[in-house]
Amino acid sequence: MMYNTSQKETVMKNTITGYTGLYGVVANPIKHSFSPMMHNTAFQTLGINDVYLAFEVTKDQLDDYITSVKTLPIKGYNISMPYKQDMMKYMDELTTQARLAKSINTVKNENGKLIGHITDGEGFVMACRDKGWGIAKHKIVVLGAGGAASAIIISLALAGAKEIVVYNRSDKPFIKELNKKLDCPITLKKIDQESIKEDLKDTYLLVNTTSVGMAPHPEGCIIESADMLPDGLKVADIIYNPKETKLLSYARQRGLDYMNGERMIVYQGACSFKFWTGKDMPIHEVKVALGMEESE
Repeated sequence: MMYNTSQKETVMKNTITGYTGLYGVVANPIKHSFSPMMHNTAFQTLGINDVYLAFEVTKDQLDDYITSVKTLPIKGYNISMPYKQDMMKYMDELTTQARLAKSINTVKNENGKLIGHITDGEGFVMACRDKGWGIAKHKIVVLGAGGAASAIIISLALAGAKEIVVYNRSDKPFIKELNKKLDCPITLKKIDQESIKEDLKDTYLLVNTTSVGMAPHPEGCIIESADMLPDGLKVADIIYNPKETKLLSYARQRGLDYMNGERMIVYQGACSFKFWTGKDMPIHEVKVALGMEESE
């Protein structure tokens, strides 16, 4: 069967042709990812002749994966835990956001040139706004200082946060660098329950950016008890599997406003989609596919 030139870019829904482009997400584990459903829904809704798959790759296979990206070629891909910083060495170019965050979650392949970008922070701030939460002039406590955390901290600061306190198990020199580059005081503290409880007393938003509490170990939680969470606190966990982590169950018990990582996944995905295609992701259709909204 032959296809005319116009079919190189757009085809009927659920049709794969010789012109179909390939995108993906790489991580380990990755089979739980919502990203394939999100991006394939977007491609089909907009009539774009591309597909998006999940690639479960071990750390010692990363070299081979990059070779495959350039050989197949894969037009672009997302990166999830634990490779957001490991992948940086393979990039030919980094966006300003990625250089500042020292982390990437999105890669565009331009004729063999790999361009690394980060959308976690922008996606998180967009998710907060979608939830009706403000950022400007508020104190925020962030748990964790990994790849996703750095992007989120930067975006929170750029969105006008009054103060950001970061709790982590080890020292992170990049926090000092961010303090020099951003107009928002950022303090790094070692994880300590009493210190966290004291900080939360005048905090607007608590954000867990770590993998503690993620399946298959949902019993984990950095916060030891629900009574550490004061009235009026907003609680966000970037984990979306399970939908309710132990931290969010504490927030529910306290009657607090909270959200899991689903909204962030949608909006950081939308930012990746725009970076690759230049088009806006159809947010409503994607949320319907994920069961986050009802079909009209």
